[in-house]
Amino acid sequence: MSQKVVLERVTLSGAKPFIGYTDRHDPESEKLYARSGSQAMDWLCNAWRYRFNQLRSNRCKYGKDKTLIPIGGEPDTRSVSQSRSECSWLAAVPSLILESPTRIERVEWFTAVQRRKTLLGKRLKPGRMPRFKSYKRDGQRFVCWHNNGRNAVYRQVNRNHGIITITGQNPKGMSLPGEPLRYRILLHVRVSQPIREYTAIQVDWTNRIVVFNNIPTPIRHEPTGRAVGIDRGCVHAAADSDGRFMDLPKDRLKAIDREIRKRQKAQARRVVSAGYSSEREYAASGRTSRAYRRTRLEIRELHAKSKRILDDAYQKYTTRLVRENDLIVLENLRLTNMSRRNKPIPDPLHEGKYLPNGQAAKRGLNHSLRQASMGRLTSMLAYKTRLAEGVGMILVNPAYTSQTCSRCGYVDKKNRESQAVFVCKKCSYTANADVNAARNILERGLDTLTVTSENLWGADGTPVEQGRKTNGNAARESVAAS
Repeated sequence: MSQKVVLERVTLSGAKPFIGYTDRHDPESEKLYARSGSQAMDWLCNAWRYRFNQLRSNRCKYGKDKTLIPIGGEPDTRSVSQSRSECSWLAAVPSLILESPTRIERVEWFTAVQRRKTLLGKRLKPGRMPRFKSYKRDGQRFVCWHNNGRNAVYRQVNRNHGIITITGQNPKGMSLPGEPLRYRILLHVRVSQPIREYTAIQVDWTNRIVVFNNIPTPIRHEPTGRAVGIDRGCVHAAADSDGRFMDLPKDRLKAIDREIRKRQKAQARRVVSAGYSSEREYAASGRTSRAYRRTRLEIRELHAKSKRILDDAYQKYTTRLVRENDLIVLENLRLTNMSRRNKPIPDPLHEGKYLPNGQAAKRGLNHSLRQASMGRLTSMLAYKTRLAEGVGMILVNPAYTSQTCSRCGYVDKKNRESQAVFVCKKCSYTANADVNAARNILERGLDTLTVTSENLWGADGTPVEQGRKTNGNAARESVAAS
């Protein structure tokens, strides 16, 4: 995937970038210049977001009378050159930064439209349509095309550090006396591995991160003839058909979760003491305290830390699965339905009141499901099986996999005596319940290899065709031998 590095600091070289006038509508007012790296980054981020929102304003939505109307009211149809001439503070922005929103906005919009169609077809909530970029919601960020070395050029300084150079030019007569027209913005980054060829950089100035957009490196894989079934859960993040488990570092995640909850309670107390009914109302008032803003930033950083821990665990586990197996079979779980709230049960004797429906216990299960992040395992395996030549992935129907005996095939909900214990009521086969389910998942996947499925991918990303039956038999023989 793309390479992410840490942005340590930003410096300027050459001319001071011209960032407009004190009065944007009066060219006779005092000229403004970015005299630090921080000012230059804020200027580039604001310019990129402004151009993105210009393009987004041309999109339409359906009004009350079912007619298409622009989502922003009056569309802004100005080109890049027109925007530069009419907005002085855009005049010195590098062209490869102002041109990048054109493609990004288009891809983001049509991807969201297609996603909404897919979710509506599955009778799921389609979610929001893309909105305008906001400083508070989306942070300060911009994208700069590399374009075969025209801009955003990376140079390695030593083993762990490098510099990305973004060049630009002030309009004639807009530089300070004695300074050249061209300027350079130097992004000093910390790297952990050599940077591969890239097409663009994404700068997240809010979180001090730079992402190089490049082609993923193929995963080394040698044919093993092995197939594995994976059962996902909350107690064990994953259990495979070979009897192995993958567990998340729950102690670290629980410690982070406690810190988040402690700070959230402090935020709630501040909201009440400020006289507001909800945190959203308090945040929208613009009168938040310094302690409130600092704690909100701490909560955001703790959530990001938890996500990095999960990513690290799943990245290592999925890479090992892809290298060791030729076929990986998972359940096609509907995670949205699994975490859905229980339906309320009206009390027939008391109007307006409800009977217990188990939602209190379900709340704890939903929290465990969110912490396990089951969808992340599937998405990582999906792209890694495409990167590794000769590896396939199947998603199968999960019905009754936890109630079926993997030895005799007997199905009974009483077979699973507890979360971890499986005892077949017919043949007395005993095993770990998750491992038994993983073996059923594997067998179901091997049985479906003769059917062309959109959920089965080959190395080239295309559906596996019916000729894979012999491979399925070979995998079944390999599993039986082991």
